[in-house]
Amino acid sequence: MAVSVILLVTVKIAFFMMICKSSEADLISKVCSSARNPSLCDQVLRSDPRSKGSDLAGLGEIVVEKGQDAVKAAVNVIKSIPPIGSAKGGVTDTCIELFTDAIDYLNDCKQNLRSRDRDALRRNASGAMVGVETCDDGFTEDGGVEPPEVARADRRAEDIIQVLLVIASLSPPN
Repeated sequence: MAVSVILLVTVKIAFFMMICKSSEADLISKVCSSARNPSLCDQVLRSDPRSKGSDLAGLGEIVVEKGQDAVKAAVNVIKSIPPIGSAKGGVTDTCIELFTDAIDYLNDCKQNLRSRDRDALRRNASGAMVGVETCDDGFTEDGGVEPPEVARADRRAEDIIQVLLVIASLSPPN
Protein backbone atom coordinates (compact mmCIF):
# COMPACT_ATOMS: atom_id res chain seq x y z
CA MET A 1 0.00 0.00 0.00
CA ALA A 2 2.78 2.47 0.92
CA VAL A 3 4.51 1.79 -2.38
CA SER A 4 1.27 2.57 -4.25
CA VAL A 5 0.90 5.90 -2.42
CA ILE A 6 4.53 6.85 -3.12
CA LEU A 7 4.13 5.88 -6.77
CA LEU A 8 0.91 7.90 -7.06
CA VAL A 9 2.51 10.98 -5.46
CA THR A 10 5.56 10.66 -7.74
CA VAL A 11 3.35 10.45 -10.83
CA LYS A 12 1.34 13.50 -9.73
CA ILE A 13 4.50 15.54 -9.11
CA ALA A 14 5.94 14.53 -12.50
CA PHE A 15 2.67 15.44 -14.22
CA PHE A 16 2.56 18.84 -12.45
CA MET A 17 6.18 19.58 -13.47
CA MET A 18 5.38 18.61 -17.05
CA ILE A 19 2.38 20.98 -17.11
CA CYS A 20 4.49 23.85 -15.70
CA LYS A 21 7.23 23.26 -18.26
CA SER A 22 4.64 23.06 -21.04
CA SER A 23 2.96 26.35 -20.10
CA GLU A 24 6.35 28.13 -20.02
CA ALA A 25 7.24 26.80 -23.45
CA ASP A 26 3.78 27.64 -24.74
CA LEU A 27 4.06 31.30 -23.62
CA ILE A 28 7.46 31.77 -25.26
CA SER A 29 6.20 29.99 -28.37
CA LYS A 30 3.07 32.14 -28.39
CA VAL A 31 5.09 35.36 -28.15
CA CYS A 32 7.75 34.33 -30.64
CA SER A 33 5.31 32.95 -33.23
CA SER A 34 3.98 36.49 -33.65
CA ALA A 35 7.41 38.15 -33.73
CA ARG A 36 8.93 39.50 -36.94
CA ASN A 37 11.97 37.27 -36.37
CA PRO A 38 10.70 34.21 -34.47
CA SER A 39 14.05 32.43 -34.27
CA LEU A 40 15.80 35.48 -32.77
CA CYS A 41 12.92 35.95 -30.32
CA ASP A 42 13.14 32.31 -29.29
CA GLN A 43 16.92 32.51 -28.86
CA VAL A 44 16.74 35.74 -26.85
CA LEU A 45 14.09 34.43 -24.47
CA ARG A 46 15.20 30.82 -24.05
CA SER A 47 18.85 31.76 -23.50
CA ASP A 48 17.92 33.72 -20.39
CA PRO A 49 17.35 31.56 -17.31
CA ARG A 50 14.82 34.09 -15.95
CA SER A 51 12.41 33.14 -18.74
CA LYS A 52 11.71 29.83 -17.03
CA GLY A 53 8.25 30.23 -15.53
CA SER A 54 7.98 33.94 -16.42
CA ASP A 55 4.72 35.64 -17.25
CA LEU A 56 4.39 38.17 -20.08
CA ALA A 57 5.76 41.00 -17.94
CA GLY A 58 8.78 38.90 -16.97
CA LEU A 59 9.48 38.01 -20.59
CA GLY A 60 9.04 41.69 -21.45
CA GLU A 61 11.70 42.72 -18.93
CA ILE A 62 14.12 40.27 -20.52
CA VAL A 63 13.30 41.69 -23.97
CA VAL A 64 13.83 45.25 -22.72
CA GLU A 65 17.30 44.38 -21.41
CA LYS A 66 18.23 42.51 -24.60
CA GLY A 67 16.83 45.38 -26.68
CA GLN A 68 18.96 47.88 -24.77
CA ASP A 69 22.00 45.68 -25.31
CA ALA A 70 21.23 45.51 -29.04
CA VAL A 71 20.79 49.29 -29.31
CA LYS A 72 24.08 49.84 -27.44
CA ALA A 73 25.78 47.41 -29.82
CA ALA A 74 24.35 49.39 -32.75
CA VAL A 75 25.77 52.59 -31.23
CA ASN A 76 29.19 50.94 -31.10
CA VAL A 77 28.89 49.94 -34.75
CA ILE A 78 27.90 53.51 -35.69
CA LYS A 79 30.89 54.88 -33.76
CA SER A 80 33.20 52.50 -35.61
CA ILE A 81 32.41 53.90 -39.07
CA PRO A 82 33.60 57.25 -40.45
CA PRO A 83 31.14 60.16 -40.06
CA ILE A 84 28.65 60.27 -42.92
CA GLY A 85 26.84 63.38 -44.03
CA SER A 86 27.77 66.95 -44.71
CA ALA A 87 25.98 68.55 -41.75
CA LYS A 88 27.87 68.84 -38.50
CA GLY A 89 28.16 65.27 -37.31
CA GLY A 90 25.95 64.06 -40.12
CA VAL A 91 23.99 60.86 -40.12
CA THR A 92 26.18 59.04 -37.62
CA ASP A 93 25.66 61.66 -34.89
CA THR A 94 21.94 61.72 -35.63
CA CYS A 95 21.82 57.94 -35.24
CA ILE A 96 23.60 58.09 -31.91
CA GLU A 97 21.02 60.63 -30.69
CA LEU A 98 18.17 58.47 -31.97
CA PHE A 99 19.62 55.40 -30.26
CA THR A 100 20.01 57.30 -26.99
CA ASP A 101 16.31 58.20 -27.25
CA ALA A 102 15.49 54.54 -28.01
CA ILE A 103 17.28 53.46 -24.83
CA ASP A 104 15.28 56.06 -22.87
CA TYR A 105 12.05 54.70 -24.34
CA LEU A 106 13.12 51.17 -23.39
CA ASN A 107 13.79 52.35 -19.83
CA ASP A 108 10.20 53.60 -19.76
CA CYS A 109 9.06 50.19 -21.02
CA LYS A 110 10.47 48.60 -17.85
CA GLN A 111 8.17 50.73 -15.74
CA ASN A 112 5.23 50.05 -18.06
CA LEU A 113 5.76 46.31 -17.64
CA ARG A 114 5.90 46.60 -13.85
CA SER A 115 2.72 48.67 -13.75
CA ARG A 116 1.14 46.47 -16.45
CA ASP A 117 0.29 49.53 -18.54
CA ARG A 118 -0.20 47.96 -21.94
CA ASP A 119 -0.97 51.19 -23.79
CA ALA A 120 2.11 52.99 -22.47
CA LEU A 121 4.22 49.90 -23.24
CA ARG A 122 2.97 49.99 -26.82
CA ARG A 123 3.72 53.73 -27.14
CA ASN A 124 7.21 53.50 -25.66
CA ALA A 125 8.18 50.37 -27.58
CA SER A 126 6.95 52.07 -30.77
CA GLY A 127 9.02 55.14 -29.91
CA ALA A 128 12.14 53.01 -29.49
CA MET A 129 11.42 51.22 -32.76
CA VAL A 130 10.91 54.47 -34.68
CA GLY A 131 14.23 55.81 -33.42
CA VAL A 132 16.14 52.80 -34.71
CA GLU A 133 14.23 52.76 -38.01
CA THR A 134 14.81 56.49 -38.51
CA CYS A 135 18.55 55.91 -38.29
CA ASP A 136 18.24 53.45 -41.19
CA ASP A 137 16.35 56.05 -43.20
CA GLY A 138 19.08 58.64 -42.63
CA PHE A 139 21.60 56.51 -44.48
CA THR A 140 19.37 55.78 -47.46
CA GLU A 141 18.02 59.31 -47.99
CA ASP A 142 19.14 60.93 -51.20
CA GLY A 143 20.25 57.61 -52.68
CA GLY A 144 22.76 56.79 -49.95
CA VAL A 145 23.63 53.29 -48.86
CA GLU A 146 23.52 52.06 -45.31
CA PRO A 147 26.75 50.26 -44.36
CA PRO A 148 25.99 46.52 -44.05
CA GLU A 149 27.31 46.29 -40.49
CA VAL A 150 25.00 49.14 -39.46
CA ALA A 151 22.07 47.50 -41.23
CA ARG A 152 22.68 44.21 -39.37
CA ALA A 153 22.99 45.89 -35.97
CA ASP A 154 19.91 48.06 -36.58
CA ARG A 155 17.86 45.11 -37.77
CA ARG A 156 18.75 43.05 -34.71
CA ALA A 157 17.72 45.92 -32.42
CA GLU A 158 14.47 46.43 -34.36
CA ASP A 159 13.64 42.72 -34.25
CA ILE A 160 14.18 42.51 -30.50
CA ILE A 161 12.24 45.71 -29.75
CA GLN A 162 9.38 44.49 -31.94
CA VAL A 163 8.87 41.60 -29.51
CA LEU A 164 7.75 44.20 -26.94
CA LEU A 165 4.96 45.17 -29.32
CA VAL A 166 3.93 41.51 -29.46
CA ILE A 167 3.96 41.31 -25.67
CA ALA A 168 1.85 44.48 -25.47
CA SER A 169 -0.66 43.02 -27.90
CA LEU A 170 -0.90 39.79 -25.89
CA SER A 171 -1.24 41.60 -22.56
CA PRO A 172 -4.66 42.11 -21.02
CA PRO A 173 -6.17 45.59 -21.41
CA ASN A 174 -5.44 48.19 -18.72
